[in-house]
Amino acid sequence: MNSVTKQRQQLPNFLGLLSSLCFFFGSLLFLPNSAIYATVGVWCFVMGSLIMFIIYAMSIKNTGKSTSS
Repeated sequence: MNSVTKQRQQLPNFLGLLSSLCFFFGSLLFLPNSAIYATVGVWCFVMGSLIMFIIYAMSIKNTGKSTSS
């Protein structure tokens, strides 16, 4: 894997990690002892979903691009 390919993959990987963290912490806020923060949990889920959408949009955009130099 060349350096250009690695650089192209870093942003989607970072966004995937960020999305996972949003979903994880959002789900914790739905537990009974954190019910007062459920609205924040909903927004964490919304942000996680938006980030996932961005990742897939980037993937579709890059599908047509050639990775050869």
